[in-house]
Amino acid sequence: MISKSTFRKIVLQYRMLIGNMLHEQRNEQLCGALTSFIEKRGIKKVHAFLSIQKNNEPDVRSLFKQWWSQDIKLVVSKTDFKFKQMHHYNLNDQTELVENKMGIPEPANGEEASIDDLDLILVPLLVSDKEGYRIGYGGGYYDRLLKETKALKVGLSLSPPVDEILQREEWDIPLDYLITPFKTYNYG
Repeated sequence: MISKSTFRKIVLQYRMLIGNMLHEQRNEQLCGALTSFIEKRGIKKVHAFLSIQKNNEPDVRSLFKQWWSQDIKLVVSKTDFKFKQMHHYNLNDQTELVENKMGIPEPANGEEASIDDLDLILVPLLVSDKEGYRIGYGGGYYDRLLKETKALKVGLSLSPPVDEILQREEWDIPLDYLITPFKTYNYG
């Protein structure tokens, strides 16, 4: 069986092979699918991740102004690497973002946010399988966040899921949905 760290490297290499035009096209399709998903469910408070650009992650920042105009509140995280936890902040058009040491944009200012009333958490991932399990970057930050809330857990991927991730851990929490440019998978 292939290790998680090796699997991460393979997926990241694959992402780098996707050209800019294909990446933009898939990202636009994914944003359209996400917009429909949110509108159908009347979502009002979203915890979003801010993409690591160098890793060709899905990027939904183009939707933020639209969400704010629809009174959808946005929350993003700031990572505390020393204590292996995330702190959550309300995001608005006045929030200054600064990249951390991993290349993740984070709020440099802003008001701390509660995660108790989240409707939806957008979960970053490297790969997901057809049962909703995912492999992230290995810090466990999102696994801890997902345990703390009853919000819908929605992964975003520019590629379809793989058949099965064999390297599951007892603390792994499956997604409720996976949205891709091709299809939305419901694991509930």
